[in-house]
Amino acid sequence: MKIKYYKNFVEDYRPSMDQYANRLIKHQSEKFKNFQIDFFQPKLNFASKLILSNAWKMRYARYILYPSQIKKLPEHDIAHICDHQYGNLYPYLNSKLKFITVHDLIPLVFQKKLNKNPLLGKFSLSKLKLFTKVFTISENTKNDIIRFTDCPKEKIEVIMQTTEDFFNDSPIEKKNVCKKYNIPIDKKKILISGKNFYKNNEIAYKVLEKLKNINKNIILIHIGSGNKNINIPKYLKNYVIRLPFIDKKEISNIYKISDILFFPSIYEGFGTPLLEAMSCGIPVVCSNNSSLPEVVGDAALMSNCDDIDKFTKNIIEILNNKELYLSLANKSLTRAKIFNPEKFHNNIIKIYKEELKKIEL
Repeated sequence: MKIKYYKNFVEDYRPSMDQYANRLIKHQSEKFKNFQIDFFQPKLNFASKLILSNAWKMRYARYILYPSQIKKLPEHDIAHICDHQYGNLYPYLNSKLKFITVHDLIPLVFQKKLNKNPLLGKFSLSKLKLFTKVFTISENTKNDIIRFTDCPKEKIEVIMQTTEDFFNDSPIEKKNVCKKYNIPIDKKKILISGKNFYKNNEIAYKVLEKLKNINKNIILIHIGSGNKNINIPKYLKNYVIRLPFIDKKEISNIYKISDILFFPSIYEGFGTPLLEAMSCGIPVVCSNNSSLPEVVGDAALMSNCDDIDKFTKNIIEILNNKELYLSLANKSLTRAKIFNPEKFHNNIIKIYKEELKKIEL
């Protein structure tokens, strides 16, 4: 069986999609040596680099350049597009069967809030119904696909994703990690992540304000905050450590020096930081919306995404109650085992085989 995974342009800067593709390629290349596992990653050409507007450059790249680069590829059995924004590639894939993964439909869910009508994105999603199967990473996203597109329900397969094996509970030298990132080791450390509006960092900082009034020994570590100026009140700046960009493998160490992952997200297609934290045995406090309950099960303390008082109470309770802390840490590790990499990849390969068998009969 010849399998080809279709990746994004590097210039898309969609790391979660790239990581998903890389996990598929790496694991299957190592574990399924009887198959021919390959991938295609498009490249910008000279003409695209002359387009000064990045938005228009990437539109040209996605809808004109990418199709032109793949339509003459040798035929293969399985084509799998790893990012739903490239659904428009369907007619140009030279394969017997065509699959695509949909991670989330945030631009459509928040269309009114963003005051944008993503016409090109909708065009790509209009192709979902044509694919052999549409993989998605949560029941919540499956429901969104049904709600926002005309893709038949029976074509959608939920296969909740896994994470890299360096997210684990093996011990580290915490002093060295704290020294490397200039993080005080003697403080209680609450970890938050991301910079997009739906990560709800505004609420996180309001919770921090209440926390510091209860315990001045608490700090917030904000990873993946980017270089954008974040509106942190002056009286909170001594309580916040920003790590805008950090190597993926190092993120595991940041979880391990933290006491709690605080994830007050408004909406998620999956919520990868939750799985990463649980795999490291870190207690989680998070919102109770979208896909988050599917991911954490009973391993987290949840509340509404705008409930500042409840978030504050949950965090303080975990920090002050050693028995609760250890219970949630153990529940995190147990819950993380559900997202087994072998099961994840075997399920995908099984579907490839089943669908290929149907057309070969």
